Amino acid sequence: MALTTKEINSLRKKKKAATKREFAQMRQLFPERVNIVSEGDSWFAYPPKWLVWGKQSNLIAHITGWTRRKANFYSMASNGDEAVDMVSGKQKHQLVDLLRWHTKAKHRKPIDLLLFSGGGNDIVGENDFERFLKPYKPSYTTGKQCVNMPRLNRKIKQIGLAYQELLDIRDHYTQDTLIMTHTYDYPYPSLTGGVFLGGLIKTKAWMKRFMDAAGIKEELQADVIKVFMDGMAEEVLKIASKRSGFIVVDTRGTLVGKKEWLNEIHPTSKGFKSIAELMFEEMKLKFPGLQ
Repeated sequence: MALTTKEINSLRKKKKAATKREFAQMRQLFPERVNIVSEGDSWFAYPPKWLVWGKQSNLIAHITGWTRRKANFYSMASNGDEAVDMVSGKQKHQLVDLLRWHTKAKHRKPIDLLLFSGGGNDIVGENDFERFLKPYKPSYTTGKQCVNMPRLNRKIKQIGLAYQELLDIRDHYTQDTLIMTHTYDYPYPSLTGGVFLGGLIKTKAWMKRFMDAAGIKEELQADVIKVFMDGMAEEVLKIASKRSGFIVVDTRGTLVGKKEWLNEIHPTSKGFKSIAELMFEEMKLKFPGLQ
């Protein structure tokens, strides 16, 4: 049974921290709390194996648990979201509405923290990942040789521009809002996709199947993935070095071994917790009220 990201998001709406209306009410009722908005991809929204219940299955599920009664929290994150899409069209307008809510009436407190997760879906999965691979040649001895670097570099620049656009939006509407993101980690190539409802619903894996189709040797595939993850991480870290109010938590190398990965691109609940802890430590440094 195939399941689209739209259907997955629909089934997991009950897992949202709050509705937009409830978030506005909380901001008025509890002005002393830290106001947090999250926008992102499946690392912020991946559903538990039973879709509407189960262990914490993404970064935000862990973080909202630690911030309960300390923060007013609203999540806009959805599976399949790309960084470029999140700062354009309907999603951009929804984000802007949240960021400038405090300007529409007196005694309203702005968003303190925007957690952002973006870039992964721009490069992995069908209609993307395969375009960045070159057909394997026996002379290739490194992962980088297997990658069409001009294409990948253009895509990474596009992701970087999406982050720049996000920061420009923040600077225009609510300069004091801190933006924080992460750099994912190094997935292991596998053919394991998403599995829900005891296997009744399955999704395809995101990378290895395309590397296999390109003839890339098994021993080079992890190195190929590292080229992608490092390129994206270095781009956002470079932006953070030049822009204020932007924190990049470098989470690469946090997870140890395949046992911490649920499927090809998503950690287990424990794995997500390890990465969420790194982000939460930074959050507490900036907002002591979350201690």
